[in-house]
Amino acid sequence: MTLVNQSCRAAALAVLALMVWSVSFFLHFFWEMAQVPFFSGMAEASHWEVVWLCTRATFGDANIAFGAYVLGALFVKDWFWISKQWLLSTLSIYLGVGLIVTILFEYWATGAGQRWNYSGLMPDVPLLSIGALPLFQWMVIPIILIYAVKWMFLRWLVSKRTERE
Repeated sequence: MTLVNQSCRAAALAVLALMVWSVSFFLHFFWEMAQVPFFSGMAEASHWEVVWLCTRATFGDANIAFGAYVLGALFVKDWFWISKQWLLSTLSIYLGVGLIVTILFEYWATGAGQRWNYSGLMPDVPLLSIGALPLFQWMVIPIILIYAVKWMFLRWLVSKRTERE
């Protein structure tokens, strides 16, 4: 039995993609705002400067999360993998992509890219030369994201079936 019949597959895929991206954006935005004191210059910046910087960072976070979801879907050849029992291999790809991109981007952004600096409050990951909070972000948020989106998407499917009956 398939969760999504062929007649509503495109709509379901669009809803699922929107859920993955928007829930990711929501979760990452609050994480970004919470870690403001751990970045140099943010405590002294105006409220709107901080909101703008965190919003820009969150767009990147949501896009990374969506890309990781898509790579997991391509791996298992199932765009709706999140709504079923998860395979360890799919979760490994989904989580691994986010972690790898984060490690590479943080390393570049705090080094050669000179995008930002950590404050003295940021715990360090010595072997990686990056902050612990951005790394931890990509261990926590993706797990919350897939549970939340699975719950939301399955409820959306039930509501659509109820409307048709």
